[in-house]
Amino acid sequence: MRKPEDAANEEMLPAERRQHLIEWFKQNQAGSGQDLARMFGISVSTIRRDLDLLASEGLVRRTHGGAVAIRSRATYEPSTDLSERTAVEEKHAIVGEALKLIEPNLSLLIDTGAVICHRLADRIAELEYPLTVITNDLYVAKQLTYRDNITLIVPGGACRVGSFSLLGEPGLSFLRDIHCDIFFMSAAAIDETGASETNLELGHMKRAMAEAASEVVLLADSSRFMSCALHRTVPIGSIDRVITDTGLLEEDRAKFPPHKPGFKVVDSSGDTPEEWAPTQGRERATS
Repeated sequence: MRKPEDAANEEMLPAERRQHLIEWFKQNQAGSGQDLARMFGISVSTIRRDLDLLASEGLVRRTHGGAVAIRSRATYEPSTDLSERTAVEEKHAIVGEALKLIEPNLSLLIDTGAVICHRLADRIAELEYPLTVITNDLYVAKQLTYRDNITLIVPGGACRVGSFSLLGEPGLSFLRDIHCDIFFMSAAAIDETGASETNLELGHMKRAMAEAASEVVLLADSSRFMSCALHRTVPIGSIDRVITDTGLLEEDRAKFPPHKPGFKVVDSSGDTPEEWAPTQGRERATS
């Protein structure tokens, strides 16, 4: 039985209701149809019609089961607080899949500047077998400090204001002289040509990390796709695997090269993820 306030919300003028939706997407990057329907006290079918209309006007982009805000990613960078609250379940599922790639005695590079990499560090801290972890992210380093099984290396650099990222020298020079197994990478934006960032120095750091790894694994929720930030970092051909969620539309995924990177699309509801598409990953370092 519907509550009286639900009926009142259903009777709200469509234009007024959609304006509330627009204001919500100004503060939030992505939302599912079910969550938005619950939030606004209306039916899922009503919210779907609203999202379809907003998408037709270029105000949002429809995804599987919801929508993402359309912003110019050239310079737009969400705050850490907003990133913490966006796509929480999707990030959890992506990190869970990434952990399956980690084996004892591997050397890992963990990217800097992204909440999803922080969540990965939280989970790696729970592992008990030996690993070497290299990172220029102070949060990641903090989570992995005092772990007897983890050899932690922080190349160093100047801390970017308002973030956990250490950028520039001596980190860049250090990365040129190492060779590790896996680079777990994040990105502000991804399209069929590659990954990109809003900050030039951050882009330099990510490029150096990618070049130092035998395998590059991009971790990104679906809201990051089909847009481009100001600075190109890693071309799509240098990314071996992509782990994302079911919000990535099949028509968008089809725009990427057919053989590399390999995609694994995970369902945050816990269903079995799709298999990797064929890829020709680089051999891991043996040293």
